[in-house]
Amino acid sequence: KYITDYRLHDIWVLEELNGKKVSITDFQRELPRIEIHAAENRFMGFGGCNSISGSIFYEKDLLRFSNMISTLMACAPGNKEDEFTKALQSTTTYTVGNNRLTLSNPSGKLLVFKKVD
Repeated sequence: KYITDYRLHDIWVLEELNGKKVSITDFQRELPRIEIHAAENRFMGFGGCNSISGSIFYEKDLLRFSNMISTLMACAPGNKEDEFTKALQSTTTYTVGNNRLTLSNPSGKLLVFKKVD
């Protein structure tokens, strides 16, 4: 059993989605964010329209977001929440540095978050 990287334990707000900077207009009221609780291997947050939560699986340099659940509010047309949650669920690796959390998979960089607390 691996001890999850303590640097993940924080509140992170989305800056980039699939290689593009995001803005508030890509979502409804606010930018997506995730709050990672490293000791419990859990995360919670906001997908851009709905609240989300789930589990994280950590092993060496591997990081997966799984068992994701979400509230079921209808999202405005053009809201990128689906794109965000799909990217989160396809994450396999991460890097932390310069107050940023970058999530990637073999296809490339998926998400970049900024530390906010």
